[in-house]
Amino acid sequence: MVKKKFGIRNWVNLVIVIIAVLAVGNLIIRHLQGFGYALMVALGFGAVIMIHEFGHFIVAKIGGIKVEAFSIGFPPTLLGIQKTESGIRFRFLPTMFKNSEDDKEGGIIFTLNSKCKPSDTEYRIGLIPFGGFVAMMGQSDSGAVEDSNDPRSFANKSIGLRIAVVAAGVTFNVISAVIIFMCVFLHGLDLPPAEIGGVIPGSPAEIAGLRPGDRVVSIGKEDFVDFTAIQMAAALSKQGEEISLMVKRPKDSGGYDEPFEIKVAAKISAMSTLPIKAIGVSGASTLNIADLGFDKDGKPVMVNGFAGNDVVVSVNGTPVENSIQMEELVSKSPKPAATLRVDRIDPETGRKSTADIDVPLFLKPDNPNFETGHEVAHIHSMVPRLKINYVLDNTKPSGWKGKVQLWWRRNISKQTVKPPVLKKDDIIIKIGETDYPTYVELRTVTAEHKDKEMKILVLRNDESGKECEVEVTVTPRQQYTRNGDGPVTIGIYPVLDSAVPVVAKTIPVKGSTQLDIPPGALITTVGGEKVAHFFDVMRIIRKNQGKQIKIDYLGSDKKPGNAVLDIPTGHDNYITVKSNFEKLPPFLGLRETFKATGPIDAIGMGLQKTQMFIAQTIMTLKRLISGAVSPKTLSGPLGIVTMSYNIVSNSTTFYIYFLGLISSCIAVMNLLPLPVVDGGVIVMLIIEKIKGSPLSQKVQGIISYVGVVFILALFGWLLFNDALNIVLS
Repeated sequence: MVKKKFGIRNWVNLVIVIIAVLAVGNLIIRHLQGFGYALMVALGFGAVIMIHEFGHFIVAKIGGIKVEAFSIGFPPTLLGIQKTESGIRFRFLPTMFKNSEDDKEGGIIFTLNSKCKPSDTEYRIGLIPFGGFVAMMGQSDSGAVEDSNDPRSFANKSIGLRIAVVAAGVTFNVISAVIIFMCVFLHGLDLPPAEIGGVIPGSPAEIAGLRPGDRVVSIGKEDFVDFTAIQMAAALSKQGEEISLMVKRPKDSGGYDEPFEIKVAAKISAMSTLPIKAIGVSGASTLNIADLGFDKDGKPVMVNGFAGNDVVVSVNGTPVENSIQMEELVSKSPKPAATLRVDRIDPETGRKSTADIDVPLFLKPDNPNFETGHEVAHIHSMVPRLKINYVLDNTKPSGWKGKVQLWWRRNISKQTVKPPVLKKDDIIIKIGETDYPTYVELRTVTAEHKDKEMKILVLRNDESGKECEVEVTVTPRQQYTRNGDGPVTIGIYPVLDSAVPVVAKTIPVKGSTQLDIPPGALITTVGGEKVAHFFDVMRIIRKNQGKQIKIDYLGSDKKPGNAVLDIPTGHDNYITVKSNFEKLPPFLGLRETFKATGPIDAIGMGLQKTQMFIAQTIMTLKRLISGAVSPKTLSGPLGIVTMSYNIVSNSTTFYIYFLGLISSCIAVMNLLPLPVVDGGVIVMLIIEKIKGSPLSQKVQGIISYVGVVFILALFGWLLFNDALNIVLS
């Protein structure tokens, strides 16, 4: 029966609740899938924290401590259930529905009449599903809160039992992490293996001797590794500290050589927007195209000629077995397009077929400097012109992140955001006072004009297709990164112009001859063969290694000329560009299934992963204190929730694995000797044991207040840090 009378305020609150329920219900129906993912994130995090609180609850119950409330979720309370002498009592929305300010129970109360033993504990469901709490008589996170003669009070129990109750939350988090990992590995989890897919030239990895195809079998003492373990080891290393990698290298005949040790010291890359150390490697890819799904008409989606689940089997007629072979063949492609043959299965009929897809290529610098950015790319001293491949239009942001970044530029950075004046396919022939700039010159001149107007002369095709010179004015702005030293940019992504063999300039090259070719000259023949683009130039040079050839050209004044090139035999040391996909096909990243052979193996894998993540969390804290890891790299609540949403929308199994990681981290964080968290309470209890009596209520109150302020300040800073990382990345 209803135990409370409704006053006017309660009726108003009821109307508000009904309106809120209808509004939320409508929002859920309109975004059902997104709500499902968000609910899984909330329930997952709630479960992890609830397990922590359940540890406190169960040990307190066993120890005879009176537990007044156990809540799944944080207030405001939606529902409270408790056994009473009259039966099972249900309290709905106790915060909103009260008869008076002195009404301590509150809510719409129903009692289900039944014979049951009264319980001291009310079980609650809170509106905010990210966790829960346990309310014990005579206890709070700061220690004892009041004196009581009740023997069931937390304050009246032995210090050993109280420490056990407080430590039980952490213990349950560790146990739950082990169980989560056990279940995940019994089911099987697809993770990126510790296989090197690419190595950045000039990076610590290349200098140390790592190669594409190498497989890392252990990092230090850890032998249960995937690719993320390589990234974590680099990020958590000290400046100049060498990471020990045991590596096995593939043999040409198949299989791997015996493992050998490589030591590499991580550094911060110039291309990173966060101060995170790395060694300069990327994960391995496959030859399989991702599942692209179906369009609104139910037809398979095609992307640049590729269908979902296509498998590349050859490049320009040469069979390939892995992505490394494919990339090597593409990088030496003699044409401005690579022909990829794919095996294809019709999703409706199941029939197998093959298809040849011509994928456009562009020339990409093959000599980036890991610490400073791109060096000047050239072909035996000849530098191609720069062509604009992409122009950022800040006035048309895509998605919520782009809109937030636009707001930031206008309101925080106080920038005037205008539509871009440069266009895709513009050829840069002058920037400032520099003719035919290289990558390095473009970067240098742009930086010199930070927040100042800069003239750029480009070649652009007009509406009739005629090429003409166009001068535009831009204002370079610094790209704000968490490093605080972001590059000054003009919102373009330039590439080398490979379509027309015009030499922007020639540069001195160590160990080779600088060709005497004037800026803006158009190459017409190389070694007596006509050339149409720089792919022809490179093809002819490569086939004439060890010979001397003549290069004919037309200067920008239309006067003919020539230069002589002596081509050394051997590796292409004097060609620092390579062919690359203009639009990368949607290849799947390499994944391997990590699966236990049985329950015993699963327990071992669960224990090993839990131990690894606990050790990584402790190491992160140590590196933060020593300054080896920047606090700017941390993810707070917003970053973790965003990451969780992205994970759960792609893989439920991996999300469960991620919750095991979070549970491991929470175990460590809760043991920190800080007020409010479990570690701080344990310290207070140890002090009480040594002192022979608890600290005074006043001292406990001050410590509690300081702890709450610190936690709230840290929480606020992490939210701010997350927002900056999202806005500036």
